[in-house]
Amino acid sequence: MQRNSVKVRFAPSPTGELHLGGARTALFNWLYAKKCQGSFFLRIEDTDKERSSDIYTDQIIESLKWLGLHWDDPIIYQSGRIDRYKFYLNRLLEENKAYRCFCSKDDLDKSKNNEYFSYPGTCRNLSSEDIKSKLNQGISFAIRIKIDEGKTEFNDLIYGEIKVDHKELDDFIIARSDGSPTYNFTVVVDDHEMEISHVIRGDDHLSNTSKQIIIYKTLKLKTPKFAHLPMILGSDKKRLSKRHGAPGIQNFKDNGYFPEVILNYLALLGWNPKNDEEIFSIDQLIDKFDFAQVQKKGASWDDKKLHWLSGQYIMNLSSQDIFDSLRLLDSSWGKGSDISHLINIIDALKPRSKSLNEFISQSKYFFTSPDSFDQDESQKAWPDNSTTAIVTLSYEYLKTFESWNSDFIEKEIKKFASENSFGAGKVIMPLRLAVFGALNGPSLFEIMHILGKNETLSRIQTALSKFPLK
Repeated sequence: MQRNSVKVRFAPSPTGELHLGGARTALFNWLYAKKCQGSFFLRIEDTDKERSSDIYTDQIIESLKWLGLHWDDPIIYQSGRIDRYKFYLNRLLEENKAYRCFCSKDDLDKSKNNEYFSYPGTCRNLSSEDIKSKLNQGISFAIRIKIDEGKTEFNDLIYGEIKVDHKELDDFIIARSDGSPTYNFTVVVDDHEMEISHVIRGDDHLSNTSKQIIIYKTLKLKTPKFAHLPMILGSDKKRLSKRHGAPGIQNFKDNGYFPEVILNYLALLGWNPKNDEEIFSIDQLIDKFDFAQVQKKGASWDDKKLHWLSGQYIMNLSSQDIFDSLRLLDSSWGKGSDISHLINIIDALKPRSKSLNEFISQSKYFFTSPDSFDQDESQKAWPDNSTTAIVTLSYEYLKTFESWNSDFIEKEIKKFASENSFGAGKVIMPLRLAVFGALNGPSLFEIMHILGKNETLSRIQTALSKFPLK
């Protein structure tokens, strides 16, 4: 197969927002298309009118755009292709490769054996007279495909050779009694008419594949290659779902993650580059992606790993790029401050931030004086008036500084603590609480440098009037 003849598709149902598993499927399709200089298409499977929603369709589209997984050609909507499905259904009926099944629910229930159901072929060989009579009576019918004896075999690009004995299958339904085609039928028609060369999807679809190949062969259509991706698992090793608190892609966007980070992490869920590399650019992912390195075993979602990757990505970004991204997310962030001042804040927060939202939340007290204090932290850092005495002496000493940079401040404060036989923590902790409102965050000396001498002294003076808290 020529490289540029590769055509793949991502085909979500708009019954919910784009979730992690769907995004990973879209990514692997997109990577393979790019690697082979092929085409990546988007198809919205919206034939389920009761569950499908335009809100979710829009959300899926916007999430894919945010991730940078852009598709070729206009989006295809299944709801606009009903006539094409009818054409192929009628063709199968006319060629006697499918038949109308008039069995009622009660009829089918009687065929169940210990809850296991296999259709006995009741309507498979009805005479034309019987069919005509039932149609004249207005009896509703489904359409079933005729399955001959034998086996269906295919070579999955991940799972290898798979064989399904037709004894395990029955004449399954390809159109329901309301006339709507089933999933297995519509995807075959769509993938054929879209000239899809590779069907890449989650391994929860593995059981559908033999049925779809039967439909391909019955219609005498070319069968694509298949690749079934491992499930993404939660911490309990079960399929990742909402009960695990699994967020949708929109959530990552809203929380200020960079799309490149999400793509990097999703790529590692099921794909193993066979070395210790974990951080990849998009171009590197395209270059290295190979189905031979996609594992069968499910991959577990790990928030800590994602946060680590995100932190690594942020550290490699320029502070100017982060500033530009922050302003896109929140146009009011740092408004009124000099750009150089904001860049200094970003520099201070980069080692501690895993998302743009963390930059925003952690930068609050660079712009406003602390207005509330954690009771436990306050008790730890400023327990009584003996601490007030230490902070008062520190305040008076800081007022004498003619130089004001982080290195100088650190050296002098530590010297002050040593000369007065104070433990360094006895000085640093209450000062941090006074100027930044919390015991965690960037270096105290870096904070004081960024705030400037006047603002730092003003905050300490305010704290002296509040602490110790009652």
